[in-house]
Amino acid sequence: MSKNGKIIIIGGGASGLAAALAAAKECGGQCVTVLERLDRVGKKLLATGNGRCNLTNRNAAPEHYHSADTARLADILERTPPDAVLDFFGEMGLLCDTQADGRVYPYCYQASMVLDVLRAALERAGVDVACSCEVAEVEKGPGGFSVRTRDGRAFSAARVVLAAGGQAGPQFGTDGSAFALARMLGHSVAEPYPCLVPLRCAGFPVGLKGVRANCALSLYLDGRCAGTERGEVQFAEYGLSGIPAMQLSCLLGPGVKKAGTSVDFFPEMAFPVLRGMLEQRCASGMFASLETLLLGLVAKKLGHAILKSCGLQPLSRAPGSLSRREVNALASALKNWRFAVEGTLPWTQAQVTGGGVPLAEVKTEGCASLRCPGLYLSGEVLDAAGDCGGFNLQWAWATGIAAGRAAARGL
Repeated sequence: MSKNGKIIIIGGGASGLAAALAAAKECGGQCVTVLERLDRVGKKLLATGNGRCNLTNRNAAPEHYHSADTARLADILERTPPDAVLDFFGEMGLLCDTQADGRVYPYCYQASMVLDVLRAALERAGVDVACSCEVAEVEKGPGGFSVRTRDGRAFSAARVVLAAGGQAGPQFGTDGSAFALARMLGHSVAEPYPCLVPLRCAGFPVGLKGVRANCALSLYLDGRCAGTERGEVQFAEYGLSGIPAMQLSCLLGPGVKKAGTSVDFFPEMAFPVLRGMLEQRCASGMFASLETLLLGLVAKKLGHAILKSCGLQPLSRAPGSLSRREVNALASALKNWRFAVEGTLPWTQAQVTGGGVPLAEVKTEGCASLRCPGLYLSGEVLDAAGDCGGFNLQWAWATGIAAGRAAARGL
């Protein structure tokens, strides 16, 4: 069995690379080996922030995350805050730009630059990176860990950091195999589910693909409103996308029996005010037909779909002929356009994984396993899914830095 370092990092994504560099700083790069299943590290990182890499968010706090154990999550976040992450990258020479909403990007707004900086730092530190190296089995013995790959290679180490991601974006190498490795080492896994992913809706109107609208989107679970997000919603042939829909997808965990959405196109306008405005438009004589009644209020395709949902056909009908009941129905649709949610798009469309190894099974300091001494877990393999806006990368960096540091100490 080859002796390829005292610390093995399984996974060459954001969290794994952070763990490798943090460990190398503590004990020297010659002690650290990164095993990556793909032919290069950081492939998923290149796709973050639409290729711009929303590196972190200065407002990272528990309310921006979804986990079964928010108390432990808060403790982990507090130990490695965004400023510590920015110091970590600053030491590597990365200049960053912070936006008014707290989002942080590399100054050149290129994800490739973040990866280039990380790779250069790995090379300077002397960290050994082995790509096309898919881990199939990890065993803990009296002398440490034995790690075997699918192509028959064998490695040993005193300590292991499991940073192989979750299940979202299998095209980037994160296909859920990390959970099998966690189970091999004695951990449980809360059922994974896709997060930050578009919603599939039943009976969705045809012809709305590509239409966008600024509105408030609410998610109802078993009849109760579970959350509301505001922003630009994108309509598609399958249902709803855009940041509001993707944020709400994090609430669709396992066990949800009945889900639905409500679209409010006028969140700043009370129902009576909207109804009064529609009544005035109907009586004004300005609009020759229902086809033009909603012009200036919502996109034309949306207006037609909403009118149809209220049974207001044909569109050639004069607005002045609408009854009070019909105006009420139209105002209700504009304030509360409802759709049943069948689920989400598949894992290939998800940005992050909900569920995973419970935080109760790791120490909040250093993310050390409470079930397998010498094992550390970081990133998406843990039960924490963040909102859009750099929160998931903050979790990846923070837990990776903490795990790598802790794994190296005392060797």
